[in-house]
Amino acid sequence: MATRVWTGAVDSTFNTAGNWDTGVPVSTDDVYIVSGSVDITGYDANAVTLGKLVVGNQYTGSIGSSGTKLQISATNFDYSGTGAGAYFEGTYTTLTVQDTGTNSTALNLYGDSDTITTLRVLGGSGTIVIDSSCSFASGAIEQIGADGVTLSIADSTTLTGATLTMDSGIVEMNQAVPTVTVFGGELKATLDGGTVTTLNQYGGKVRWKPTAACTLGTLTIYSGLFDSSDSTSSVFTITNCTIHESGQL
Repeated sequence: MATRVWTGAVDSTFNTAGNWDTGVPVSTDDVYIVSGSVDITGYDANAVTLGKLVVGNQYTGSIGSSGTKLQISATNFDYSGTGAGAYFEGTYTTLTVQDTGTNSTALNLYGDSDTITTLRVLGGSGTIVIDSSCSFASGAIEQIGADGVTLSIADSTTLTGATLTMDSGIVEMNQAVPTVTVFGGELKATLDGGTVTTLNQYGGKVRWKPTAACTLGTLTIYSGLFDSSDSTSSVFTITNCTIHESGQL
């Protein structure tokens, strides 16, 4: 295991040794991209699993593109980059986002037989996109204290057994997450099918606006507003519903 720091001294190519202080990263390395503005072009390093990948908020360049992602995995991935866009594809045990750029493409996550176990969004100012190719099977998505973030979960994302917990910002849920807990912020559920098994709402706003038949198994509103007035589906099912005194439906 080695520590590698991006310098971008030669060009924008990830696998150029001269762009790193001690050579191109390999599996188990700890990698730091923490300063500068040199863009990093996409590259296929999908055989590499880092110990740690850190993108710091003093790094203002872009990483990869929608056509050519940076394909690399890491046990721990800490992202705070403030560039216009970043595109990653890989398996991450824990992915923590503490800052982003302000764009609608601030951070984009992809997968190809890859799994993210825990995504924890703690800050940022733009949009984080979870592509339909991602898998959170039995994983956790958490958006805590991230008022400026919009997290967009694409339709057809693999979410079997996953949980979503949020207290801030906006989450666009285009694919049903089985277990959802809302303490605050705004959840926009635009579903074209599927089942949310349990939704517990302690505050904030839930905009339930399916476009086709879907099912919400157990809805409990302790506080906050659950609003289905924008639904365009001719039918959706809420099997069990409990509304407490501070809740609104």
